Amino acid sequence: MVLNIQDAPDKAKRIFSMLIEAFDEQEINPTPLNYYVWYQYFKGDKPQFRQEMDAILDDEFGYNDRVGRRLYDEYLAEDDNPANEFDRAFRRLIESVIKKMNAWSEKLEAQTRDLDNCKSQLSNPDLNAEQVKAITDSVLNTASSMQESSRLFQAEMLSGNEEIRHLRQQLIEARAEAMQDELTEIGNRKAFNESLAALMMSAEDDPQSLCLILSDIDYFKKFNDTFGHLVGDSVLRYYASIIKKSKRDNETISRYGGEEFAILIAESSLAQATERAESIRKAIESAQLKRKNETKSIGTITASFGVTCMQADDDAESFIARADEALYKAKQQGRNRVISAEEKS
Repeated sequence: MVLNIQDAPDKAKRIFSMLIEAFDEQEINPTPLNYYVWYQYFKGDKPQFRQEMDAILDDEFGYNDRVGRRLYDEYLAEDDNPANEFDRAFRRLIESVIKKMNAWSEKLEAQTRDLDNCKSQLSNPDLNAEQVKAITDSVLNTASSMQESSRLFQAEMLSGNEEIRHLRQQLIEARAEAMQDELTEIGNRKAFNESLAALMMSAEDDPQSLCLILSDIDYFKKFNDTFGHLVGDSVLRYYASIIKKSKRDNETISRYGGEEFAILIAESSLAQATERAESIRKAIESAQLKRKNETKSIGTITASFGVTCMQADDDAESFIARADEALYKAKQQGRNRVISAEEKS
């Protein structure tokens, strides 16, 4: 993380005072990442980040370490785009290839001049046998040198092609890693946003065939506080594994943030998406959670679900908001249930 060292001392002091007061009031864990997130919030120069932070603070679940990590990853992390790294490496490779091509071209021109010179000499009718032999040897040597230069140049070009393939594979792997949630090994928020945009575009002719399920683990913060973050992390991984286990080809699964998960289902219907959410809910509800290497159960967890299908006039924001509203309704009605946007009222 990079702090802006250009912030005026008096401004930084005011922000820090507000930050300390907020940490005391809301019992925020005083980690460097949380300090940084809240500093940027009070600084206020990232409108989208500030808007989401305001919404989080208005929510009954509020701010916690996991929310802070998600906000940092989404809005505040340094731009370490693997595509930029690939671009720099590719440019270096191209510059190297161009230098080699220029060197080979210059050498070829010199060898061509040598051959032209030999040709000119051979046109002299007064040459004796010894002179002809010397010129012929020079032609053969030049031709041999040209052949060797061509072979070396071809080998260097093949090496360059291999390096390009290697760079491309690195880019693919880096991009996949950047789109994956490290803890649960499913798509992260960025992957969700990209998939949503692509699927919404594909579903323009039949909007209601694209459905969205938002789910949230019930009372996760309480569970986390009771059993600790390591157990909480295991619960998140287990929850993701339940969804992955029954994943279908037309589904895109992502960790939307914190203990909230999203499933995009293409070529589906509201009834099918609701049925899918219900099957996950039952699978989660019936699971007995245990610590690693222990047989005694530490309890069960449940989850709430909001389901909706895309409408013709939807943009990404309205589509998500409708599913989120249904999820909120599921929480209000007692949790551990599936509510579709169409029945939420």
